[in-house]
Amino acid sequence: MLKHIALEIHETDLQDFYTAILGGKLSYQFHLEEKDVFRIFNIHQSVDVYYMMLGQLEFELFIHPGGDYRTFNHTCLIAEKARDIYELAKKNNFWTHLRKSGNNETYFLKDKNGNLFEIKNKVKDQ
Repeated sequence: MLKHIALEIHETDLQDFYTAILGGKLSYQFHLEEKDVFRIFNIHQSVDVYYMMLGQLEFELFIHPGGDYRTFNHTCLIAEKARDIYELAKKNNFWTHLRKSGNNETYFLKDKNGNLFEIKNKVKDQ
């Protein structure tokens, strides 16, 4: 069972990407003190943490300028109008990629911190 997805983001992405592009709603926020951040993540800095709901999915968003890590990690979201989200992200100068496979289209977009999202259209039985 999935509780939330935790990501490290730039503070500007809260509004510019997670709210404006993905349609998220802020649930609550808190400040994580340095002693806890160090014990859990081995980082000597306190951070602000925001919980945001995107439909039924909860995101835990850590505000901390971090490194540029390249992995296969991504979050896949199902949307009623995936193409509209893709176009909105593209219009607002976020990184986007359209993958076509036969008659299927899969949309990829990134926030400014490089977090990758795969957006798929909702099909009738989802």
